[in-house]
Amino acid sequence: MATGKTKVGRILAERLGRPFVDTDDLIVETAGKTIPEIFAQDGEAAFRRIEHGCVVRASQMGEAVIALGGGAITQEANWETVRQTGICLCLKASPETIFERVSRNQERPLMAGLDDSARMARIRRMLAERQPFYSRADAFVASTECHTPEETADLAISELKKLAADS
Repeated sequence: MATGKTKVGRILAERLGRPFVDTDDLIVETAGKTIPEIFAQDGEAAFRRIEHGCVVRASQMGEAVIALGGGAITQEANWETVRQTGICLCLKASPETIFERVSRNQERPLMAGLDDSARMARIRRMLAERQPFYSRADAFVASTECHTPEETADLAISELKKLAADS
């Protein structure tokens, strides 16, 4: 969450000459409602079911750069889809960076209704819970306030080139 997947993903796709797909956009299109509405009206389990269908759909779109939601890779079925169809590049950010970014966006359902202290605690807990899943990625790039999204995309391209050279 809030690591720059969409922003950096768009830049990365453009530089690689590939289409960009954001599974969050596919989820909204599929459900006919916003992600906060899905969470509020149908719950997280329903959201995860829709999300999985959209991950599969995105994986069938050819050699695209696909941005997955921060929790998508914690679902084993999504992980299997990624492994069968592509590689996984993980953008990593510190809890403080994520906190700053999510504080600018009140549309994040997993942060809804939380004060600053509870928001930071949830970010830290989510990162700790998700770490075993994120650690399975093929490559990692730090997403910090010290780099522009363009610089982060350049770092991602360097990591992808290393992967290609190693294979």
